[in-house]
Amino acid sequence: MKNNLGSISLLIAFIGLVLFEVLLRLDMLTHTGWRIVAAGFEAATIGGFADWFAVSALFREIPIPIIRKHTNIIAKNRAKLTEGIVDLVTNKWLSPEIISEKLNEVDLAKTILDFLQESKNQKNAIGLIQKIGLQFANDLDNPKFAEALQKILRDQFATVDLATPLGIWLEKAIKDGDHHKLWKLIIEESTAALTNPETKELLLSKLEVAAKEYAEKGLLKKTVLFLAEKTGGIDLDLIADDLLEKAQELMNEAKTNPSHPIRAKFDDWLLEFAHQLATGDEKSVSIIQNLKDRLMQHVEEEKLVQTFLLKSKETLTTQLQNTETPMMQFLITNLNRMLSDLKEDKATQVKINVWIRETVSDLLVKFHSEIGNMVRNSMMKLNNKELVEQIEEKVGGDLQYIRLNGAIVGGLVGIIIALLKLL
Repeated sequence: MKNNLGSISLLIAFIGLVLFEVLLRLDMLTHTGWRIVAAGFEAATIGGFADWFAVSALFREIPIPIIRKHTNIIAKNRAKLTEGIVDLVTNKWLSPEIISEKLNEVDLAKTILDFLQESKNQKNAIGLIQKIGLQFANDLDNPKFAEALQKILRDQFATVDLATPLGIWLEKAIKDGDHHKLWKLIIEESTAALTNPETKELLLSKLEVAAKEYAEKGLLKKTVLFLAEKTGGIDLDLIADDLLEKAQELMNEAKTNPSHPIRAKFDDWLLEFAHQLATGDEKSVSIIQNLKDRLMQHVEEEKLVQTFLLKSKETLTTQLQNTETPMMQFLITNLNRMLSDLKEDKATQVKINVWIRETVSDLLVKFHSEIGNMVRNSMMKLNNKELVEQIEEKVGGDLQYIRLNGAIVGGLVGIIIALLKLL
């Protein structure tokens, strides 16, 4: 009904004109007032036709000689229309200043926190994290990724200066006595190793080799060793036990006495080595460099990176399967705790708001032309017919009121003119 309003008003005006003109011609209506009414319908018809032409000329071509070139205005001027809309959107409605002004009116941090604390949204966020995590895990065993990661590690490890910070840390640790716990651990492990039967077997085999090598140094030494073994003068098993026992006593003494000569001697050597590392001594630094090279060579030869990535893939895939796994429970718990803390931390919310606004403002300035490009590209995708149909669909109904008003105003003006003529 709304889209036909202009046509209905024009039809009424035209019917009224014809009806009253016929009645006046047949002298069925003779009063002067009826001529004024007829003049009103005549002017309404003219106004209605004029506005019909004006509205129709916007959307389609009207085949009237001479003036037809001034019809189908939207299609013929779509380039100007497009650039006008682009300018209006980018520089008026969605200018960086307008958007920034609107952003300043919104508490973005609070809005985001409220959004994430809703169970439905939080569930969706967790699901998205799981999806991204699984996609990442699926690609972990990609040979190219392993090769790239190994290259990054090799390049970074090669450029890292381990010697200087290691020397500074080691020197400070020894001077502060922090290494005594390490000493205790080493001594305890060494003592435990001395009581291991395998250690005795190893020591006994070495003693047997030493005795054999001693006997091979001459006939006299061989004879003396033979007689000693036969008479019980030399008992390699007993010697091994005594050596291990003395070694354990030595370890126990060193364990309880930080100033023990063995520990003191080793501390002095280690302190000197740490100082040399810290001061860049070439020989000491080369030791660390060789260790770095051997470590990377071992990593590459044993394919430790590939193995690590493969195991990480299996672990991540298992942990991301559902929200009940330890990793997901840890993630959810810490996410809720972080959201609760942020909810109460107004200062941090202010910082987040400032950061978001500054970031969005920078992006708007940098990519603001993309808004216009998006509008322009959307309009360029439409052919003339589609463009006209879309515009007419949105504003065609409202334009019918122009035609209605044209008929009404035309009729009123016609009546006024007729009255003035009569007067």
